[in-house]
Amino acid sequence: MSAEKRDFDKEAAKWDENPARSKLADDIVRAISEQIDLTDDMDIMDFGCGTGLLALRLQPIVRSVTGVDSSKGMLDIFNEKIAKQKVDNVSTVLVDLDKGDPLRGNYDLVVSNMTLHHIKEIGPLLAQLYEVIAPGSYLCISDLDLDGGQF
Repeated sequence: MSAEKRDFDKEAAKWDENPARSKLADDIVRAISEQIDLTDDMDIMDFGCGTGLLALRLQPIVRSVTGVDSSKGMLDIFNEKIAKQKVDNVSTVLVDLDKGDPLRGNYDLVVSNMTLHHIKEIGPLLAQLYEVIAPGSYLCISDLDLDGGQF
């Protein structure tokens, strides 16, 4: 992780302009769909949802998606997309783990894409994720490998 903390609130407005981010979201949805039978009775949390690139791709397939992020700027862009697309099964929640905010809910699937490398203490986060995943449900994480930056 970089010693310099990124300001995701400032980056949010131009975040989706990078086509690699959309392609990655497409690839992640495809990979998840190959491993898990996504159904219209599933409730999903997208942890570190950013502007909703992954969440909005999952939204048509499942009952609900809750986007969780610590960047108000990212969630503002995501909420604009929700309003513009008039989707009623997607919501967002501002959660700052560094300030002690807890994760809440009960989900059939928790996804997280390109987020964990920004988390200082992964152990406590995994414990919180375990608490919000329904028994027999799934956790799908895609991120960078610290040895060489590979996915």
